[in-house]
Amino acid sequence: MGLAGSDAGTRMDRPGLVQPVELRSLLSGTGLISSSAGPGLNRSDSGGCPNSIATRSVMREHVGVTGRLPNATALGKALRREIAALEIAASCDATDLWAASRDCSSAGLLWTKARVSPHPPDVVAWPESAEQVAALVRLAGKQRVPVVPVGGGTGTAGGAVPLRGGIVLDTKRLTRPLRIDAGRGAVDAGAGTNGKRLDELLSKERLTLGHGPPSLRTATVGGWLATRSAGLLSSRYGTVADMVLSLTAVDGSGEILRTLEGPSAGPDLCKLLLGSEGTLAIFTEVRLRIWRRPRERWLRAVRFGSLQDALAAVREVLRSGLRPHIASLHDPLDTLFAGTDPLRVPQPLKWLAEGAQAEALRLALRAPLLLNRLIDALPGSSLVVLGFEGDTEDDTAQEGEAALVICGKERGEDLGAAPAEWWLASAHRAPWRQAPLFAAGAFVETLDVATTWPRAEALYHAVRRAAEGQALVRAHFAHAAPEGCGIEFTLLGLAGGTAAEVSSVPRDEAESDLERAQEARDAVWNAALTAVADEGATISHHSGVGSSRQAFLHRELGDGMRALRALKQAFDPHGILNPGKLLS
Repeated sequence: MGLAGSDAGTRMDRPGLVQPVELRSLLSGTGLISSSAGPGLNRSDSGGCPNSIATRSVMREHVGVTGRLPNATALGKALRREIAALEIAASCDATDLWAASRDCSSAGLLWTKARVSPHPPDVVAWPESAEQVAALVRLAGKQRVPVVPVGGGTGTAGGAVPLRGGIVLDTKRLTRPLRIDAGRGAVDAGAGTNGKRLDELLSKERLTLGHGPPSLRTATVGGWLATRSAGLLSSRYGTVADMVLSLTAVDGSGEILRTLEGPSAGPDLCKLLLGSEGTLAIFTEVRLRIWRRPRERWLRAVRFGSLQDALAAVREVLRSGLRPHIASLHDPLDTLFAGTDPLRVPQPLKWLAEGAQAEALRLALRAPLLLNRLIDALPGSSLVVLGFEGDTEDDTAQEGEAALVICGKERGEDLGAAPAEWWLASAHRAPWRQAPLFAAGAFVETLDVATTWPRAEALYHAVRRAAEGQALVRAHFAHAAPEGCGIEFTLLGLAGGTAAEVSSVPRDEAESDLERAQEARDAVWNAALTAVADEGATISHHSGVGSSRQAFLHRELGDGMRALRALKQAFDPHGILNPGKLLS
């Protein structure tokens, strides 16, 4: 990365970035670049999001992968020198600007397929302490330059995309302190700490945070805080907001804010900042609650004859006082793909599930309304996966059997542990299989929302109706609580040409293809979010608002938007923290 000296910068290792020789293989494996793009390209089965920080380019020679790289600006060069004078590592190297210009949203993946970088920053900086973050923010405030904090780059809502350039503040060097105190039941971690690494360190001490989001292996602790993340185990352990004991952050004036552990006098500053996506303050450190890692686990898959019965069963399990660590309910299509329905998967749906043949996939997606009607005509079985954990086998079995009794009252059929074990093993792989679908000329959009139990089924059907003519719709219900649950919709539709086709056409044609793809994606996204708002549900459960949902935030907050703008002015008087997010 660039330090004092030449404006191009000097290469140094950066936490979370793959080495240059690995990038072509990784992107070739996803299909977002053709294997004929150059010599020495080896296919990889990584299937990873190519925009994740873990799979981004750090060398200059990848024009075949990235397209035209962003040029360093005069502002970027000047900022790099001033930041380096603060003894903070910084770079305006073209590949660093490209890497910091996107996330794992569908928009970002479409940019990667089209080989464009519409929103590069002017400079990327890597502070290593709260004091350095504060100094960097004060510098930006003095020059009225935007500051956009970035963690692992796994966001899906555009929350870390530098829409107005400026400084991308990469938090991955904010890894101190890292202290585990089993006696107090707490761990101190820097905002840049990798989620998987933290989980591994806790596991060695037979401890757990109880937080398992799909992006665990590449996301950072600070990213969790910024989006108020929720994971696979949230029904038992809660969201990350329930785990925070105290935190340290830097506001838009460059002041360091530290909260106390324990009860808060007056409004709770922690809860005020959590989920603010870097618009009010930048997280630097946090103290999180931890638990003894349970020794035993009980898992079951239960099949219901209808979605209505499955929802009633999960609701009653949670309202009975039982606290499963897993409570995941799948709609009929997801149930069919899981292989627990006795029906064979119809061929058009199999093409979508496998995504193996680009032409077959595109053929199926040309008639999304027919596909959705085909799904509606299938028997409406719904799969529920329930899990309990504890220190003894008897304890977990007792809770599990009590849950099965409740499921039995709703005509649930116990399928045993094997289907549930298979589901759990594949749960974290699904989000990383999207890139081959984008390469085949499709888009995949994930919409996480939440509502109360009485509204859950109506919300599900409303979103299906709104989007059925433009994309295939599948869903599962998760993050169950006594009051309600989250619903995670997956929207799959056509998005222009394949990656191979786009790579072989002139730049203006590739950009026209991108424009058509964005229009298709925006149409179904807006239709789905309109349905969510019309049903009185929250527009985001755990992925943040970012830039992709901000147009709908007023539907949820109403007059509360005035209060949010006042908070923004108070915490960020210069308007430099992640502009263009939450508030338009």
